[in-house]
Amino acid sequence: MMKWQKKGKIFDHNTFDIPWFKKNAMMPLPYVYDDKTLRIFATFCDDENIGRIGYVDVDINCPSKILGYSKEPIIDVGEPGAYDDNGVVTGSLFENEDDLYLFYSGYQLCRKIPYMIFSGAALSTDGGNSFKKLHSEVPMLDRIPCENTFRCVPNIIQQGTTFKMWYHANCISQLAWLKNKDGKLQPRYAEKYLESKELLRWSGAGESVLDFSDDDEHGLSIGSIWLEDGIYKCIYSVRSLSKGYRLGYAESKDGKDFQRMDEKLNLDVTPGDFDSEMMCYAKLIKLPDKTYIFYSGNHYGMAGIGYAELME
Repeated sequence: MMKWQKKGKIFDHNTFDIPWFKKNAMMPLPYVYDDKTLRIFATFCDDENIGRIGYVDVDINCPSKILGYSKEPIIDVGEPGAYDDNGVVTGSLFENEDDLYLFYSGYQLCRKIPYMIFSGAALSTDGGNSFKKLHSEVPMLDRIPCENTFRCVPNIIQQGTTFKMWYHANCISQLAWLKNKDGKLQPRYAEKYLESKELLRWSGAGESVLDFSDDDEHGLSIGSIWLEDGIYKCIYSVRSLSKGYRLGYAESKDGKDFQRMDEKLNLDVTPGDFDSEMMCYAKLIKLPDKTYIFYSGNHYGMAGIGYAELME
């Protein structure tokens, strides 16, 4: 069982005077910017809850200490009619020599369902200071017959000449939207797996890799995945009708068939704190002498982003 020490909230929308950051702070992506700095890429939402991607720089040895932040979005919403014209959210980072890829997901509003989400990539050649969208109009992960509403939050690792992706999508055989006790539609999605020989080209429908534990759960989304001692390990968000978001942990020998071991993570909400009702969108980063996990708190991150440090 893991032992974590919670370090508290780093920032929320009240921390900065940014006109495009007035509500949720979601899906933190920590990145070693230099030997003194962690850059936390994140989704900042405006008054209408439309997300744009920016960053906050923190002390690598004490992430509670803020060193700087982006004054403008590094990835903005798309043009009208594009798949990301109503918001973009962070997904994952992939480093390839001097290139840094940021995989993100874009929102489009709908009339009969609330929205659809598909995914693209942006490239930085200056160490994460600026990014250029590689999929401005048509997404990298577009709708297909088996996954026609959500294909988002891709996490990609490379093994040899094979790229492996874990992402979440709706299943055509199940309802993509459920009603909660207040009658509000909630998305239903599960984690899936794909392989490709090219980083930016993916085809076909994915294989499901995580199962719901009961009918109360309606969303599973991997935030961090890594290979350790020949075992694929992941930390993911669990979304339920009764509790909102919590975090889970799972392991797999092949990266496809994961066994849930949520109790091993040993990281839950803290009464009276910014994460008293919700913990979600967690991303783990391993440094030479420390391991941190960054996550969003109550109300999908409206209460801010915080972190914990692994003690054992």
